[in-house]
Formats: sequence, C-alpha cells, structure tokens
Amino acid sequence: MAERRLGVGLIGCGDISKAHLKTYPAVGLDVVALCDVDATRAENRKKEFGLERAAVLTDYRQLVRRDDLDLVTVATPVALHAPMTLAALDAGKHVACEKPSTLDIGENKAIVAAAEKADRKVIFFSSRMRWGASVMARQYIRDGEVGEIYRVEVTHYRSRGRPGVDIIKDARWFANRKLAGGGMLMDMGQYFMDMVFDLTGWPAVDRVSATTWKGFPHDLPADAVCDVEEQATIFARAGQTTYTFDFANIAHHRPLRRITILGTRGGIVMDDDHYFTYFTEKGGPWRQTTHRTDWRDGTDGNQHIYADLIQAIRGKDPGIGTTPRQALAITEITQMAYRSAAEGREVLRDEVR
Repeated sequence: MAERRLGVGLIGCGDISKAHLKTYPAVGLDVVALCDVDATRAENRKKEFGLERAAVLTDYRQLVRRDDLDLVTVATPVALHAPMTLAALDAGKHVACEKPSTLDIGENKAIVAAAEKADRKVIFFSSRMRWGASVMARQYIRDGEVGEIYRVEVTHYRSRGRPGVDIIKDARWFANRKLAGGGMLMDMGQYFMDMVFDLTGWPAVDRVSATTWKGFPHDLPADAVCDVEEQATIFARAGQTTYTFDFANIAHHRPLRRITILGTRGGIVMDDDHYFTYFTEKGGPWRQTTHRTDWRDGTDGNQHIYADLIQAIRGKDPGIGTTPRQALAITEITQMAYRSAAEGREVLRDEVR
C-alpha cells in the first residue's frame, strides 16, 4: 500500500523560497499553502510554480493551524525563525527551518524543549552534503584514514559578497543586526561550523576567542541599516582539538573556500568546492592523493535534507540534520564569538549557557 503523501506549507516567499519549491515535487511533498506578509509575492510564487490548489495566506498563524499539512518550512529573516517554528510545533506540525536557527541561545533552547514536548521533528538547513569534497572527507574520517583529529582550519573569503548590499540586494534585512543577528559569521559562518563540527563528531567547545570587523563603504540609501560584521576570525578549543575560522564577505582577495583537517594518521584539504587532497605517511613514505570533485559529487542539499526528514516523520529515522540540539551548539559558539569580540577576551562556554 502506497504511503500517504505529506502536505507542506511554506512561510516566506522571498528568493530562497524558490529552492524549496523546486524540491517539494522531487521528494513527494504536496504544497498546501504559501504564506508571506506580501500577498503579491506569494501569488507570484504560486503562479511561477503552477501551484493552482495552494492557498495564499499573509498570517503564518493561520497556516500552521491548517489540518491538511504535516510539515512547515520557515524561510524568513532570522528574527522570525523562533516564533514561527514554535507556533508550528504548538500546532503539532513538523518543521524545516532555514539557518541560522535563531537569534540567540534562549530562542534555540525554547525550540529544543518544544520539539521534544510535541514529539515532532525539526531540522535546520545545512551544507554538510552539498559539497562533494565534504562527502569524501566524511568517508575518510569514518574509515580511520585521518586518525585522531587535533586541528581544523576554515577559510572563506568573498571578493564582494555582502548579502543585502552587494548581492541579493532586495533582501536588505541581511545587513540589519536586529533582523539577521549578525553578518558573515551568522550567514556563511554557520554553514561551515555545521559542516566541520559534524565531521569531527560534535565535540563540546570549551572556549572561544574572536575578533570581528566592519568598515567597507556601501551604496545603500542613507536611511538603510547596515550594522553587521564583514569579517570574523575565531579560535575555538574543544578538548585537545583546536578550530580556527576566518570569514570575510568582502575582501581584496580572490574568492577562497578552504577547509583543512589534520589528524594523527592523515590530513585533508578541501579547496574551492572542487579539490579534495589526502596527505599521509601511513604504510610507507609521505604521499598525497588529489581528487577533483564538484557539487554533483555530493547531493542536492535541499532534496537530501527533505528526503531524510520525510523518512524520520514516517518513523524510519535515517539521522537528520541539523537537529535543534546541534543548532544550539552552533548558536552557543556563535554567541561566544560575538561576546569575545565585543569584550576583547576569551569566553568560556559556561558563560553563555
């Protein structure tokens, strides 16, 4: 007997909504309703994707109370993630929410508690499986080819890529700390944190030192808010493992994306989405092996996440991510970093919990 198709409601019909709407039919989700404070924007998405039967709403509280949907996607500015996710859980719905999970630790803890009380699944979108090199790294680490990991370095530079300023210019909320929670660290930074902490087994980060910087000019209107960091550098310790993160969404530098993982049996370098290199002396003289990968060697990020979530909803939990507790760990590290940068000192985990 065929399993019943699940109904989904989408809150937020901005640019990122297109990625979700493209994925729904591929994983067998029926779009029941679209919601946006701008009804015209929601109607345009409905027409664009041929969703003749989908209702259009402007109040997310009406959407989550519908009896004909099982799952709610939250694709709104970060400041709205917690209230919308909590409302959906209170209405007995499962939730797929964009990252970052929340503005602060308190909101994230509330989602953890609500999800467990409601016995509903909540996931936040991550980049773990979108990059072919990270899929390869996962296998090498699981097979013991890296050994005990003691050092992780992440560098990500954009030449000119400030959301709401240089790119995605109609989404100015990205540049507003009150709505976005922060800049490069909250945006791309959390993707990389999710990836490397997942690869290294989600260790408890004990302490963080960080700096942030903002100062490049922009051409936004005089009344526009632009108060988020453009650069962040973080040094984090988890037991005997150290992590460094260096992020910039505007820099006089070529675009760069590099992850280095060093262990007692081997090392991994993932470069610019395309190259995976493994270094080792195991079993003989020092050697390196390089593979060229691309996005297609990974999976479609949204499709993979939704497929796993659907299986989890059906009671066949394959292990979904990012979970509320994992998101909470990332939020704690992020807030430790912001506090360290503001106060000019190392911040311990117990200070923010």
